[in-house]
Amino acid sequence: MKDLSLNASTFPTAHCAACERVVLVQVTLDDGDRERRCCVHCDAEIGEPVRWLKAGELEQAGYYFGPPPEKGAAGGGCASGCGTCGTRGH
Repeated sequence: MKDLSLNASTFPTAHCAACERVVLVQVTLDDGDRERRCCVHCDAEIGEPVRWLKAGELEQAGYYFGPPPEKGAAGGGCASGCGTCGTRGH
């Protein structure tokens, strides 16, 4: 049986030059149906190699799973407070 827990999952990440940090990466298709790797926060194309992180490593990069961290806790990713995720509807 497969382990479906977060401990068994990995997530694509890379450094985003526009955001100046490690971000989650999404794959989109351009007008010619070619794959593009893009930042989930700003949609900038990612030219850096993708690194696959486990949930614990991703949390160390500032993302979180479950309820948001307490106010005042260090954050990043969707907890950064930049407002990008709220406007993009992630």
